[in-house]
Amino acid sequence: MFDKFDLDKTLERTEYDSVIDGLRERLGVLQREFRDKKIPVILVFEGWRFSGISNTINRLTYALDPRGYRVHSTQQPDEIERAHPMLWRFWLNTPLQGQIAIFDRSWYTDTLLKYSDDSKKAPLSSQAISDIITLEGQLVNDGAVIIKFFLHVSKKEQKKRLKKFQDLHKEYSENDSRAPRRMRDYDAMLPKIEMLISETSITNAPWTVVEGNDRRYAIVKVYETIISRMEGALEIRARLATKKPAKKSPTATKVQNASSSILQTIDLNKSLSEEEYAPRLLACEQRLHELQYTLHTKKIPVTILFEGCDAAGKGGAIIRIDRALNPRCSVVEPIAAPTPDEKSHHYLWRFIRNLPKAGDITIFDRTWYGRVLVERVEGFCTEEEWQRAFNEINSLEDYLVRSGGVLIKFWLQIDQDTQLKRFNEREDDLLKKYKITDEDWRNRKKWDIYSIATDEMIKKTSTPAVPWTIVESNDKYFARIKIMETIVAVLEEAVSRSGKKKRAEQSDP
Repeated sequence: MFDKFDLDKTLERTEYDSVIDGLRERLGVLQREFRDKKIPVILVFEGWRFSGISNTINRLTYALDPRGYRVHSTQQPDEIERAHPMLWRFWLNTPLQGQIAIFDRSWYTDTLLKYSDDSKKAPLSSQAISDIITLEGQLVNDGAVIIKFFLHVSKKEQKKRLKKFQDLHKEYSENDSRAPRRMRDYDAMLPKIEMLISETSITNAPWTVVEGNDRRYAIVKVYETIISRMEGALEIRARLATKKPAKKSPTATKVQNASSSILQTIDLNKSLSEEEYAPRLLACEQRLHELQYTLHTKKIPVTILFEGCDAAGKGGAIIRIDRALNPRCSVVEPIAAPTPDEKSHHYLWRFIRNLPKAGDITIFDRTWYGRVLVERVEGFCTEEEWQRAFNEINSLEDYLVRSGGVLIKFWLQIDQDTQLKRFNEREDDLLKKYKITDEDWRNRKKWDIYSIATDEMIKKTSTPAVPWTIVESNDKYFARIKIMETIVAVLEEAVSRSGKKKRAEQSDP
């Protein structure tokens, strides 16, 4: 692929000087327009060692208002970043609406570092490539403009620049480099980089290979590409604006056939006596405490998700779990309506940033499923957005599990009579009155609509790797024990798998 690019292209100083001011002025205008229209931009810079990435970014920022961009220099991950899945730290640095994020190396370098070996013919992980395409696709679908550059220089030019750098920096050692020695092997990395670029040059986030032997030519090509892509994005949005706007999700929907509903098949009469409940709860608490220590030692992150009907008992169940855990390596994340800052990111961003690090446990009281429940029913997003969310959520959860984590998710179900009884009890109890709001009563009127949304959610997001556990919650004792025993069973299985994996690795020659 790279052999198609002419690295002898140059730009004389006089020609460079004649065009650069106009390019800077145009890019500055576009930055302001994107800010006003709240369109996020992600600029990705990759390239050979000493291909001029830093210099190109530096020249690029001459045109930008510093209040509207951030440069993220991708160094070796720190301790916290290593304790999360690889893509986690990049998700955190995705830009606000109207802002520009510039990545000086990115998830591509991390992928090459993680999956490259000394064999020139060894392919990159197809799953890693799929994860990248998924990440970029989700950001583009959410409105971001992604512009990716690979700065290409010849092997001869790379050696020339390395020699010049070493002459200027006598203290330089090859061991100081961001990349291991094998990453600096031009011939070994060439087929891997060509494959990575070819496989990840998707329609809405294509790669631009920049001939970088001549620095002035490279800078102008980068400017022209960014301007062209940003102008193109504005034209597309202008055309879409003339069409009929996307409808918000309806607040009323026909009630589906009850026989096809998962929720209609649940036996909500299941119960436990207090005599049965107390010893089983104690046993679960003791076992959960032991498992937490093992999980922490093995550095296995655990995410527990709670969704359910209003007044179904999520809070009480979470309290019982939390009491069994050491708070130094566990946390409960209560999810409320998104803040303005959170609304300016992809809806998954605020959850991803609170995922547990290796060895910790995070319990979410309400989750990313709000996109296909409350946001769907209340019309806070379009139908296209919540329909798209099913695959986005499945992809995220699959990625977390493949990255070594444990994910457990519960839906707590009660009937309407039980909900009404609990609502009234909250109204009459000064210690519980804070739990009931006007919104709870409004949501109750939409019981059938929420049931339809819940049923579709469970059907479309209960996967073999991350199934839903539906909890019959009319009886709180029964619900709490089912939740606790489910968690214990899943965590015991995770510990067992971890032990088998370690033994298999040790037995390999």
